Amino acid sequence: MIRNTQLLKLGNIARSIRYQHFQAKKPCYFQHNRTYIRPHYYNNSLSDSIKRQNSLFHQIGRRINNIEPNKILWSLIGTNVTVFLLWQYAINSYKQFGDDSWLTFMSKNFVASGEAVSGGRIHTLLTSTISHMSLNHLGINMLVLYSMGQGVIEAIGASRFLLLYGGAGITASIVAIGYRQYIRPLLKKDRGYVPRNNIMGSLGASGSIMGVTTLFACAFPKAKFLVFFIIPMPAVAVVGLFAAYDIYQASTMNVSNRKRSF
Repeated sequence: MIRNTQLLKLGNIARSIRYQHFQAKKPCYFQHNRTYIRPHYYNNSLSDSIKRQNSLFHQIGRRINNIEPNKILWSLIGTNVTVFLLWQYAINSYKQFGDDSWLTFMSKNFVASGEAVSGGRIHTLLTSTISHMSLNHLGINMLVLYSMGQGVIEAIGASRFLLLYGGAGITASIVAIGYRQYIRPLLKKDRGYVPRNNIMGSLGASGSIMGVTTLFACAFPKAKFLVFFIIPMPAVAVVGLFAAYDIYQASTMNVSNRKRSF
């Protein structure tokens, strides 16, 4: 009995010693070092992507995108109409007063031709895309632009829409110059045509409108339009009809609208 009591006392003493030792022990904190894999563009204080977003080009693009789509569209249409009125003023001045200064200015700066590009007037590749001499040509292009332009602006943004308009127009101007200089002479030669020393140029927004309408047809292929305000047709068919009309003009060498002799 005495031995059992002594054993209990010894057990209690041992437990109290362990408890005191545990209490005196400082807490141990486990530290885990995580390894972060940082892309190379984070080596600088500011990433290249953020720097590009703060560039002047992107700042201008953001400001343009904040403008209402209708304002962008009507501004572009108004620019085409203004250049058309300048053409009419230049033509009337020449016919009535024999003053060809305005006509020469418009011909040199708003008509794309091989002669203009070789003469350093590269800006004509773009300015010719807002230039019309025929009211019918202007009316058709602006009607198509108004019908599909707003949808394209809402789909890709105003800044990209303007880049699309300008890029497609410049591409069309380059193709038209190549066609006149290399393909048309071969076609006319087969028909027994004797080339004259006149300068042919192209003008009009047909190339730009083709780029806009093609993107619209890809984005909204089932959208319906009333051709001649009567015949309902899907967007794909309207774009095809517009392209067929443009190709027909080029194949028949109809210079009444898009190509003029100066």
